[in-house]
Amino acid sequence: MEYQLHGGDIYHGKIALDFSVNVNPLGLPCGVQKTLRDSVEHWNCYPDPECGELKKRLAEHHGIEQERIVCGNGAADLIYRLVLLKRPKQALLLSPTFSEYERALAIDGCQIRYYVLRADQDYRVNVWELAEHLAEGDWLFLCNPNNPTGLAVPGEQLEFLAEICQKKQGFLVVDECFCEFLDQPEKYTLMEQIRNYPEVILLRAFTKSYAMAGLRLGYAICGDTMLAKQLCLTGQPWSVSVPAQEAGVAALRENNYLEQTRALVEKERKWMEQRLGKLGFWVFPSQVNYLLFRDEKNRYGNLKIRLREKGILIRDCSNFQGLEPVGNISGFRYYRTAVRTREENEQLIEAIRMCDRNYEMTE
Repeated sequence: MEYQLHGGDIYHGKIALDFSVNVNPLGLPCGVQKTLRDSVEHWNCYPDPECGELKKRLAEHHGIEQERIVCGNGAADLIYRLVLLKRPKQALLLSPTFSEYERALAIDGCQIRYYVLRADQDYRVNVWELAEHLAEGDWLFLCNPNNPTGLAVPGEQLEFLAEICQKKQGFLVVDECFCEFLDQPEKYTLMEQIRNYPEVILLRAFTKSYAMAGLRLGYAICGDTMLAKQLCLTGQPWSVSVPAQEAGVAALRENNYLEQTRALVEKERKWMEQRLGKLGFWVFPSQVNYLLFRDEKNRYGNLKIRLREKGILIRDCSNFQGLEPVGNISGFRYYRTAVRTREENEQLIEAIRMCDRNYEMTE
């Protein structure tokens, strides 16, 4: 299948480096790897359908009640389960943003409107303007930090949106799957205030922050404990496998892993911003482990295809709402790249340099 909705297609062709998905560049923590190896003998058993131990550890980790937590087969699983449970009639989405909100909402014929982010404002979310677009009964899905832009809305502004949704009898879903990559993640979440907002649900995942994409483990934190009970009943009983539950518990014991991750990402993101800029790209500001950039002069052709020929994947953003190529072949092309280790980042930058048509003409 040539067309891919998301990144991570390492299964067709020889791929040496994958920058198309934004998993932790440090890889799966050593403690989690050991736990997985040691837990193999338990894989013949059915998993705990309640995810009891994992929920207990998550409740302690976040300082919330266990009854608010629902575990699932990744955050995407919980998005679909929530939509199928509540069947929202109308919703407001950012443009551009993660596409699975739209896909899930479209299943039941939800009416979808878009709040369009602007390139000349670096695709930042203006919450005051966003709030003006909220209609009575709207569901608002907010990716925070947003994907593919990498910018986050501060906690006090999230509270403002939660209050607006409350007044308008709507619902707020905040996808915080990249929150752990922020320099101070506690300043960009409603975690401590979740008890005050029954019409809010937070989504988190081990997928990106702990490099556990292949294990599929996410969780929802509900402002309404009754909603949590209902959401638990929407999925099949064993949606979270034994290895995924074991890995999640082990990941929460990793004390310094996320701090090391943030230090590496901040350093490497600045390095990559500079290098991509020198190669002639317009690079948009980001606060996390990926960068959105564009080729304004079509200097590199279809960069995704040309890099794939070299065994490197990046994310072509042309199927994001609002990032489609403008006009004809001379229009902007948008891409997203993960921020990885220096050695890997150097390989990417060198491969991109060799795709420059001006460079090829001098060879």
